[in-house]
Order: sequence, then structure tokens, then C-alpha cells
Amino acid sequence: MSNLKRMTLMSAAACALIAQVAFGQADGYYSRDKYEAVRDRAQPEFDPEPVRLGTFLVRSNAELGITSNDNIFATSASEQSDVIARAGAQVSATTDWSVHAVGFDASAFHNEYQDFGDESFSDLTGRVRGRLDVSRSFSLGGAVFAEKLNEPRYEFVNAFSSDKPIEYTRTGAVLDANYENDRVRWVNSFGVTEEDFEDGTSLAGLDVDQDFRDRSETNARSRLSYAVSPNFAVFTQGSISNSEYDSEQLLAGVLRSRDSKGYTIAGGVNFELVSLIRGDIAVGYLNEEKDDAFFADVSGLSVDADLQWFPTRLTTVNFNAARRVVDVGAFNSPSALETRFGAGIDHELRRNIVLSGYAGIASYEYEETDRKDENLEFGASATYKMNKRVHWEVFARNRERDVSGSGVFGDPSYSQAQFGIGLKLYP
Repeated sequence: MSNLKRMTLMSAAACALIAQVAFGQADGYYSRDKYEAVRDRAQPEFDPEPVRLGTFLVRSNAELGITSNDNIFATSASEQSDVIARAGAQVSATTDWSVHAVGFDASAFHNEYQDFGDESFSDLTGRVRGRLDVSRSFSLGGAVFAEKLNEPRYEFVNAFSSDKPIEYTRTGAVLDANYENDRVRWVNSFGVTEEDFEDGTSLAGLDVDQDFRDRSETNARSRLSYAVSPNFAVFTQGSISNSEYDSEQLLAGVLRSRDSKGYTIAGGVNFELVSLIRGDIAVGYLNEEKDDAFFADVSGLSVDADLQWFPTRLTTVNFNAARRVVDVGAFNSPSALETRFGAGIDHELRRNIVLSGYAGIASYEYEETDRKDENLEFGASATYKMNKRVHWEVFARNRERDVSGSGVFGDPSYSQAQFGIGLKLYP
């Protein structure tokens, strides 16, 4: 072979290699868009379009719905059924600037019980957010938010309240600092949250105090990732948290503090493989230490995992798992270990019809007591996009809770079935 031919072939091979590398880098080492989830797939004929208001692109919708619930109080005996009408709206707006961004989100929903009017409630949320692009690789972000919410009847604390679901407010702020350059990505956040719970009333007409749950929380999180290839990255992450309660609680004749400090450290992988799987998995160690030695510290395995499998272009299967420490509102047990597993499937029957199903289990192991809750939830739904302005959904879901433990008061186990239909209207 002549030198000219060798040089020509070598040049062609080098150009091909450079093109492949450039293509991979142009897509980004953290692009995860080889496969398209059913719920994420664009349907221009049926998807609502944002409305331009000056420099903002606004997405909004109104929602109407009817739900039949066969056990509205989530009790094991004397079950009561009702029909709930739901109405509300939500809006989200973001600037379309080439750099930086400002936006806001707001929602308001009301649930009206037809026979048990005292159960009716409204939820309100609001959030203002922004992002400053310092450079192509580094950005700063922040948000402030306020929410007025109601804990569902099936939550632990509502087993002791009869007049209405427990209402609470959340306010706070979050700051972000993110860096990404070639193979390295570093994501950081710091947040402050205040939670204030309203008191309830027991079946006997007595006050169900919730002041012991009022608290302020600060937390910081960081994840450092390195992309081994455009399809696979490894990372290490950590978080620290501090919970300070507004007041002490009287327990066993002594004032006790629920204040605590905690941390989590973990390592994991983020990937999108040619085997039609995309995921993010972190496994590590969690620890929570109480300021008051009366309460036991909590430590153990931490898990945070999300997987997507794409068996066909028309079907997406989701898996998730998590293990963390939570405060469920138990007076004599400030912490519980929550372990969750879930799976779901979305299938595009037609371009504008999506069928979905899901199932999940969650267990709660309470500290300071031998109580253990086993929760099961499963359901199915069908979404019909009539056109860009009108979307329908029908659904059925079932929730069950099984409670065990020698110190459990009464029987907080329950089973609850719901069926409903909803309508979303877009401008």
C-alpha cells in the first residue's frame, strides 16, 4: 500500500473518531434522552401550548373532578363513604431568555365533600424562582415558597382527629449552586423550611395538640459526579440536616426535646444503557442523633433509586425505592424508618390515549415503640387527550394499612377504595 493511501485511510479514520467524540460531547455527558418515556413524549396535535405574556411563557390549566371514596375517615370500623367534588387551577411561568431565568408557580384546589361538609378543605401553594447563569459552566439559583396544605385522612396523625383533617403551613427558601464542565458535574443546595401545624379535635371533643410538631429545618445537599462515558456516570453525595422544634413536649412527666441532627452519605451511578434502561441509584448510610438522650438515635442503610425500562417505544416501566428517616407526627416516637418500593407502567394505546397502572408498598418502623405500619397502594388510570384544550382522566385506586405492635392504641388499620373522573381545561 502506498504512503498516500495509508495517509488517506488514517486521515479518514481520525476524522471519523473525532466526529464520534465530538458527537458524544455535543450531546453532553449527562444527556439522558436516547429513550423517550410515554408521559414525556410530545404530541403536538394534543399537547397544550404555552401562552406568551411579555417575556414569560405561561402554562396553566383548570381542573374539575368527582371522586367516590368508600372510607373517607380511613377507619377499620364504621366506615363512611362520600362523593368529593374537586375544583382548582394551577399556573407556571418561566422567562424565555437565552441566559438566566425567572419564574413562578401557583396552585389552588378545593375539595368539597357532599355529605360530610366538615371534611372539605382547600390547598394553596406558591413559589417564586430564579437562576443566574454566571458562566457556561456555573449557575446560581434560588426560590422562596409558601404552602397551606391538609394532611390526608389516611395519614397517621388523623387517626386521632374527627372534626377535620390536620391543616398545616410550609414556608421556606432554597439556594442552589451548580457546576458542570465536560465530565464533571457538581450540584449543591441549601434550604430552610418552617412548618406550623394546626390543632385538631378528638372524637370526645378534646383538643388534639399539634404544637409539638411545629419546627424549623435546615438542610444542605451536595452531589459530585464524574462521567465515565456519555452513558454512564458515578457519583458520591451527602446531606446534613438540623431540626429544631418550637416547643418541648411533656412525656413521662418530663419535658423532652425532639430536636435532632442528621446526615446521609452515599455513592451511586447514573446511566442510560443500550439495553433500554435508564436510572439513578444511590446507596449509603444514614444517621440521625437526638439532642435529648431520652430518644434513641437512628442509623442504617439509605437507599434512593429510580429506574426506567423501555421494552417498546409505546411502553415505559418505572421502578423506585427509598429508605430514610421521617417524623410521622407520633407523640411518643419522633422518628420512624421509612422503606418504600414501587413500580408503575404507562402504555400508549393510541397517540392520545395512555393507560397506566402502579403499585407501591411502604413500611414504617417507629422508634421508642414496637409499632410497625405496612402500607399498600395500587391503582390504574386512563388519560384521553381529546384535543389541545381538553384532557380527560378516569382512575381507580386502593389503599390499605396494617398496623402491628403491643403499644398500638385502638385499631388504626384501614382499607380504602376510590374511583373518579377528572377534566383538565387548557387556554
